[in-house]
Amino acid sequence: MAKEGWNPGVLGIVAGRLLEELGQTVIVLNIEDGRAKGSARSIEAVNIFEALDPHRALFIAFGGHAGAAGMTLEVEQLDALSDILETYVKDKGIDAKGKSKLYLDEELDLENLSLETVKSFERLAPFGMDNQKPIFYIRDFQVENARSMGAGDSHLKLKISKGTASFEVVAFGQGSKATEFSQVKQLELAVTLSVNQWNGQTTLQLMMVDARVDGVQLFNIRSKSVELPEGVPVLDFTSDLPEMLSSPAIVVKNIPEDLSLLKQVLQEQNFSAIYFKNDIAKAYYLTGYGTREQFAKLYKTIYQFPEFDIRYKLKDLSTYLKIEQILLVKMIQIFEELGFVTIENGVMKVNKEAAKRDIAESQIYQNLKQIVKDQEMMALGTVQEIYDFLMAK
Repeated sequence: MAKEGWNPGVLGIVAGRLLEELGQTVIVLNIEDGRAKGSARSIEAVNIFEALDPHRALFIAFGGHAGAAGMTLEVEQLDALSDILETYVKDKGIDAKGKSKLYLDEELDLENLSLETVKSFERLAPFGMDNQKPIFYIRDFQVENARSMGAGDSHLKLKISKGTASFEVVAFGQGSKATEFSQVKQLELAVTLSVNQWNGQTTLQLMMVDARVDGVQLFNIRSKSVELPEGVPVLDFTSDLPEMLSSPAIVVKNIPEDLSLLKQVLQEQNFSAIYFKNDIAKAYYLTGYGTREQFAKLYKTIYQFPEFDIRYKLKDLSTYLKIEQILLVKMIQIFEELGFVTIENGVMKVNKEAAKRDIAESQIYQNLKQIVKDQEMMALGTVQEIYDFLMAK
């Protein structure tokens, strides 16, 4: 990345943050008077010094080590710099997007953690590139809550607990993942320890370095106020299904009346995270599948009319019977299937010679009962219950 007007004094910090966010080697350069000057930060798999040191003729100034470098070069050489790095990665067979290994110093038990713990490690300061701040591993705790904070809600704050011990965890740049962290299961964290002083109080605060989960993660985003996660393929059964082969996660945006396709997708793909939005276009689980009294009242009402134009009178009939239109349509279809009525060009006629039959004989009625049952699960069940239901063979 190279651009005019950037502050040269913060380019190393910016490169480091981008490395954390993207998980890729980053070079950030400020352009001034025809020259590009700045810093590089690299993932473990790419030795940035080894990649660029043989090409010193490219630079006006260059120095660094395996994970970081500083450089100055003519703007005309930027394309050559990019080509050199690309060639190095290809020749070494490096997965440039691979995540660097994270080395943990020790596992900590939250119940044994205190301000004294932080003070004991502060004796190892000052921390820097050659004396990294200790990183600790914590697990077997509960996430009490998660919320975004800071300018633009860009940062994340967790409250975690174990037994009687509870602490706050701050993760910079992770504010958009508040929903995920509030619902995640079997969370493990890599953290550093810090002291937070606010309103005259001094507390121990954990700073998140990385996070890991075990097992399939299920997220409930059925609330209207929760937006769909960015960058995750969306299963929308009102349109063409997305490409899912390489995605570890999926959003179930809406629910088809027949769940067989949704079950097939989830059972055939090995998703590690599933977001359940579960929009339902026709909420039969709210209307039910029709009571005996509702069917009787409908038949008694239409029996009084030799013809009934359902194209124009359906709304009035729905209001009179106090039956939702979506259910009323299904009930009329059931009557037609059983031979109680005929419908031609939108005009319904009662077949007064029809044989007596039970509503349960209708396949449409049986399908509607199943739809109501399925929708109740998808709308009201826990995400674990929904997942188990969909994955059952």
